[in-house]
Amino acid sequence: MMLEKDKVVFLNTNDLKKTEDISSRASSSFILQQLQDRFPDDVFEDVNVTLYDQGRYGKKANLLERLWGSETLITGLPAFYEVSLFHSTGQHREELIVWSPIAWNDRFAGTAGGGIGTGGRTYLTVPNNTSRGWTVPYAVMNGFTAATIYAANSKGVRDFTVRKDKKLDRELYENWRIRSTHNMTLFGKAIAEILHGRKVKYSYMNGGSGGGRQSLMEVQNYPDDYDGVWASCPAINWHKFLLGGLWPQIVMKERDCFIDADMNQFFVDAVHKKYGGDEAYYKNPIKPEFDAYELVGRQYKNKTITEKDAEVMNEIWRGPHRRNGEMLWYGYYPGVRNWQVGIPIGTYYYPFLNRKRIKPFILGPYYARWIKEDLSFDTDSLDWDSYVRLFDEGAIKFSDNLADNVGIDDYVRRGGKLLIDHGMDDPLIPTEGTIDYYRRLCDHFGSKKAVDAFCKVYILPGDSHGNCWGNGPGITQSAGMKALIDWVEKGIEPDGLRKIKVDRKTGKLLEEGIQHPFKGEW
Repeated sequence: MMLEKDKVVFLNTNDLKKTEDISSRASSSFILQQLQDRFPDDVFEDVNVTLYDQGRYGKKANLLERLWGSETLITGLPAFYEVSLFHSTGQHREELIVWSPIAWNDRFAGTAGGGIGTGGRTYLTVPNNTSRGWTVPYAVMNGFTAATIYAANSKGVRDFTVRKDKKLDRELYENWRIRSTHNMTLFGKAIAEILHGRKVKYSYMNGGSGGGRQSLMEVQNYPDDYDGVWASCPAINWHKFLLGGLWPQIVMKERDCFIDADMNQFFVDAVHKKYGGDEAYYKNPIKPEFDAYELVGRQYKNKTITEKDAEVMNEIWRGPHRRNGEMLWYGYYPGVRNWQVGIPIGTYYYPFLNRKRIKPFILGPYYARWIKEDLSFDTDSLDWDSYVRLFDEGAIKFSDNLADNVGIDDYVRRGGKLLIDHGMDDPLIPTEGTIDYYRRLCDHFGSKKAVDAFCKVYILPGDSHGNCWGNGPGITQSAGMKALIDWVEKGIEPDGLRKIKVDRKTGKLLEEGIQHPFKGEW
């Protein structure tokens, strides 16, 4: 029986015909000349064209790579041409990679990255139906010409946005913010048309987390680029939620009260118990509420919960705010374990070697250094007042990267469709930020009915961060893309989307159901 992760083909490609004479156009010199004719003000370099017609890409992993889960051999691919090139953005070069099947369905697929990465060759990964945010190989298997782009602003965990001279590299920042994603779209579509000698009929973009931010930035800034966009657990409100990740340590420092991992877990367990246990909590479709003061005097591991402990926990759940109570941004729902021990994933974590402190997710300090334009800036030095000043400074300096603009009237007028999903158990990005964006859309367009005509938002109980192996089921990649395409091309308005939960190790299906759109109120 086929595992859910392998159900990556959602469109019939059997009837697609090979483009005649494509081989005569698939040369570096021809493509370069055509690009220069279309974009005379742009500089393209190192154009390479490669035919892959053996049904595979990459290499078989060795034992260590398999144990690490980093196998890169992709099989089941149709015959396709890869076009790679470098494009100058000034002092830097972005790298564009386009895969186009020789039997093409006349559609273009824009793909994205994650975190501060926009994409690139490292994102040419094995397609997985249980991980949201499609990849180039995923789209090509369904007949699309697809593209990815490396914006040159980061490599692995290294961030180049702040230069060694402590100045923000505005060119790299703009590449990351929107320019490279837009260029991927413009040049990727052009290459599809050059190879096949005909126009792109429909264009779609999909990404999760940082890729969700890229997707919504496209809608908000370049409404003509795509006909349909799906943003999963989008990292919109970038400035607000990243600095929100520093908030727990600010509260603990301000109140001189450290919440250790055991106490933190005690609070999580108590919230779950209130809702009937872990399973019931993760199936609860309503925003959970809990007052930590209910646990004052309770014992755990020979310790007692104090009023100060409860005050700190409530402040963390509430989210960052000024001393006068004015909200800066949303916190996480009570019961969401948005922290880890040892593993630096989540809003914050407890280091293995020193569990008497917490450290924020790596992107929080990165972003703080963008604001201060100082590679040596240490977020551990912040107190409540300096934290608020940093928040305000960044809000002014980077107001153009929030991806929270609801004025998408041009996109709507041309018939663009939009899907957004977010899990209630997301440990990295507060779900309420996405709900806030949806409600602001409703205010801008006048009603929920008006928004529902072009946008569907799905809020999933127990769902984690862009996958189907968390504490609750998530929408499958194929189900979401098929629904979006049917909405754009056939006018079939999506309602319930298939959601599943699988065992992360075995891939076995554990649970499935249907998720209906968010109604706008809890």
